[in-house]
Amino acid sequence: MGNGLGSPLCHNRGEAELSTAATRNCRTSGFEAAQAPTGNYAFDVHINTGWLGANSDTLEQDYLISPVWMALVWIVHALIVALEWCYTIDLLNSSAMSGVARGLREAQATFTQPWLVIALAVAAVLALYNGLIRRRVAETLGQALLMGAMMVGGLWVIANPTGTVGALGQWANQASLGTLGAVTDGTPAHPNRTLADSMRGLFNGVVAAPWCYMEFGDVGWCGNPARLDPRLRASGLATAALEQVQIGCGASTGTISFGGLTVCAAPGSAQARVLNQSVELLRGARTNGELFLALPANGPARNSISASGSLFNVLCGGKEEPCKGPTAAQAEFRTQSGTAARLGGLFLIAIGALGMVLLIGFIALHLLGAAIISLFYLLLAPAAVIAPALGDGGRAAFRGWAARLLGAVMAKLIYSFLLGVVLMMGRILMGLGALGWWTQWLLVSALWWGAFRHRHQVLGFAQGTSAGSRERGVGGLRLASRLMPARELGRAGRMVRRKLSPYAPSVEQRRKRAQAGLERAKAGTDEQAQRMLEREHRDASATVQAAPEIQERLSGERAQLERVRSQRGEALTRGEERRAAKLGHRAQRIEGEIASEQQALNMARQVVKAGEKAQGATGKTHTREQVEKSNRFLDAQAALPSSVRDYAGSAGIAGYSRKQFEGLDGRGKRGARLEIDRELALRKELNATAKDVAVGGQGKLGRRDRSPISQHRMDRQFDSTLQERMGEGGYMMPSSRETRSKLDTWLQDGRAERRSPPVRESSVMRDAREVAMRRKRQLGKGRR
Repeated sequence: MGNGLGSPLCHNRGEAELSTAATRNCRTSGFEAAQAPTGNYAFDVHINTGWLGANSDTLEQDYLISPVWMALVWIVHALIVALEWCYTIDLLNSSAMSGVARGLREAQATFTQPWLVIALAVAAVLALYNGLIRRRVAETLGQALLMGAMMVGGLWVIANPTGTVGALGQWANQASLGTLGAVTDGTPAHPNRTLADSMRGLFNGVVAAPWCYMEFGDVGWCGNPARLDPRLRASGLATAALEQVQIGCGASTGTISFGGLTVCAAPGSAQARVLNQSVELLRGARTNGELFLALPANGPARNSISASGSLFNVLCGGKEEPCKGPTAAQAEFRTQSGTAARLGGLFLIAIGALGMVLLIGFIALHLLGAAIISLFYLLLAPAAVIAPALGDGGRAAFRGWAARLLGAVMAKLIYSFLLGVVLMMGRILMGLGALGWWTQWLLVSALWWGAFRHRHQVLGFAQGTSAGSRERGVGGLRLASRLMPARELGRAGRMVRRKLSPYAPSVEQRRKRAQAGLERAKAGTDEQAQRMLEREHRDASATVQAAPEIQERLSGERAQLERVRSQRGEALTRGEERRAAKLGHRAQRIEGEIASEQQALNMARQVVKAGEKAQGATGKTHTREQVEKSNRFLDAQAALPSSVRDYAGSAGIAGYSRKQFEGLDGRGKRGARLEIDRELALRKELNATAKDVAVGGQGKLGRRDRSPISQHRMDRQFDSTLQERMGEGGYMMPSSRETRSKLDTWLQDGRAERRSPPVRESSVMRDAREVAMRRKRQLGKGRR
């Protein structure tokens, strides 16, 4: 463990916060995740080789299975230690920061201060140019204040890296351990204890449980305290007593070990420490597997069949082979008959453990990388301080540097959360004891491999990139590229050239603009049709809801009809022809009202039923066929002169129902007809506007024209052209269009108010002016 593979949690000051089990592991193995030394996790091999000294099974187990298994054990051991170092090491708050602070001060004296004077002079000239010549005083003051704040912040980081970035890193380190504890144990308290217990659970799941299979072929018998064999327990205690005697014995009082040799360990020696560890493990063993792990693998006390009282002797039931007794199957598993089972089991175990190694290694690598990258960005502070004086590009570079430094320091929080989720899922799956150990192992293996397979989607956002992003590169190179003035000058030159040298669009560009305009026009006409259908559906729903009142009213009218018919019959009997004729006309009128109301109710029910069916299929109360049918009706109405239009049928386009329109008085109907005329005129001008935009648009239609900003610009051009054409036709924009762009209307009204005092105009005068404009258009005046 002197080469750095010892557990840092066992040697750091956080040992006092560890749990009882982790503290005992630190004392017995120096590794809080394992209760026994890592070398004891080798499995025992007991094969009679005969007079040749070797056979195929011996070679297979000694030179294939055992090395692969021990390599896997040591890899897991090293990976867990590396993961612990990720949470205990703090490059930003350690003795290394003294050298970092000294290096930052030297870089500031030799690099930052000379170049900062030049950069500030350039920034002053640019500020005077923007503020005095271009008259952008407020913008220049804002940029100057932002530049000063950035420079002060960067100089503060250089002057006190421990108190700024170092303090933030220390807080992030503590918060990351708290995050891991909150995910795995539900509480952020005792973070070191949570980390140690999580690593112990990970080691037991990946090494201890598979070792039970490789050693005995029965994981439940090995790890279940309820199945502890009393014979093995007694043998273990006897071995512990024998090893205890061997510590501190003199030459004349030496003891005979299982190997038949006199053993005597001097107190305080390395051998005495090993014996003390073994004694403590034997006496504290609570399972059959812990008894074997307390002793070195393939040693006489653990794997000798001839030594009376050894663990294998008791397991086998005596010195003779084949083994007998209740534990004969566990004993025979280490013999020649268990070679094939060990080989197949090792293959499945290695596949699952490899997924864990890749996943946990990926997280550990990124945790260590975040610590190193944060130190790297901190050392870039002397160059980043100069960047804000180099214009917008320099300030963007400074923001990028600060964001990457902060992201590298805070990345440990996100990785800790994800690591906690993986450990918690593994613990849940390994707790499903009713499924059997192999089923648990396959589920956990699928978890590890699945998480590793989707590591970029699950863990990639910790780098500030979207899932599947392939953005790579060194932050220093990105920072340097942002400081290059040639790119900024080239970008400005291209922008000026586009502004000063417009050219007509090509045929392909015109076709694309026409297509975009037609799509916008189609959306406008469809919106009108949908508005009318939605109004129709609302009216039908209201009618259906009022069906009981309507039926009650119809019942009264039918009763009235019967009375009128009866009175007409009596009048005919008495020869009152004139009265009989009046009653006949009255009966016909009542019968027509009944039929009309009943027909309206039936039609409303049909509309509601069709709307519910369409809503279940498309999510809307109308189908595409109904929209097209309404479009054809509205197109036909728009082509007709106003004198022959069906205003009642088209009232839905202006927000009226047929019944509401028919119930309006003269003035109300005139206003409703005017609004309907505006909507129909808008419908006629939409397609013509699309053609105007296609012909009159300037500039290329490249990748930027598909951006949201360019699309917004094209939409504004379309609306402006449409409004001009409506004005030429003598119409104002309908109310439905005015409510769509309230922000633009508010801005336009604000600009007009700044230019001239507001002028209020009543709706009556506005409608009168529009009628006058229509009259001029009909007479051929006011045309361009």
